[in-house]
Amino acid sequence: MKRTRTAKRYDDTIQPGAFDGFQAETIQTATGEVCSLVRREGGRVQLGRMEAARSAAPRQSFERLRTKAELLADRLTYLGERLEIVDHDRRGMFIQLRSLPPLKDDNGIQFNEINLGRDSVTVQRIAFTRKDEAKQQIPMALSQGMLDRLLSDLRQVLAS
Repeated sequence: MKRTRTAKRYDDTIQPGAFDGFQAETIQTATGEVCSLVRREGGRVQLGRMEAARSAAPRQSFERLRTKAELLADRLTYLGERLEIVDHDRRGMFIQLRSLPPLKDDNGIQFNEINLGRDSVTVQRIAFTRKDEAKQQIPMALSQGMLDRLLSDLRQVLAS
């Protein structure tokens, strides 16, 4: 699969979302923990943000991190949008994936954003509104099965 590095940089700051009614959940694993903001309604789940962190990360190369990012892009097809690497920092050991192309409408765009670091992964959905010209976190609509699969995939990537 061909990877591109083209992405528009709208604003370096992301305004926090209004996640009223969301519950903070923390899951401890053998290698670290996963924290998320979740609201459940019937069979549907809204995810505000998910962050998985590993407590003791072994030294790894940037190429290993890139391999993990490509693995995530290939595995997370169930989120409904194709993910591609749009930015990276070799020194800081950081890779950013986004939905490309983003979901566009008259008001702006929306995309999934995954930030992969040496010992952490953050998943969030971002909306960029043309009127305000600002990025803001918004909930990601999932099923419980998709949320469980996302959690499993993030743990596997961090463990490897």
